[in-house]
Amino acid sequence: MKLHYFHGRGPLRDLVMLQGGQRIELHIRPVGDGLWGLVALAGPDQGRPDGQFRRGPWKTQARAESVLRSVAGTMMGKGYEPCPGDYAVWSVTAQRLARTIGTADAEHAGKSDADSDPFDPLA
Repeated sequence: MKLHYFHGRGPLRDLVMLQGGQRIELHIRPVGDGLWGLVALAGPDQGRPDGQFRRGPWKTQARAESVLRSVAGTMMGKGYEPCPGDYAVWSVTAQRLARTIGTADAEHAGKSDADSDPFDPLA
């Protein structure tokens, strides 16, 4: 198993990953009451996201960051390259989706972690 670390001065709140013409953005966002969630968006690099998944909430930002790093490692295993300096263009969509983490709507929309394709289409 190869471990991957993304270094920086501050906590890792956003990460862009690319493979060919496909883009994945991973975002950690506050979801209220001091809780944190992870939103992942996928789609064409020069377009709008066409898939998403949400996970959380967690009590600490560090736990959410740990999950982000785990997802990033899985995506690297599928051929995606991390671009930690790249600009996250879907951050507004991520914030909107983060507000639903922990709500009944999010629980019905999500898939289990064991699914082979974790991205749901955007509504």
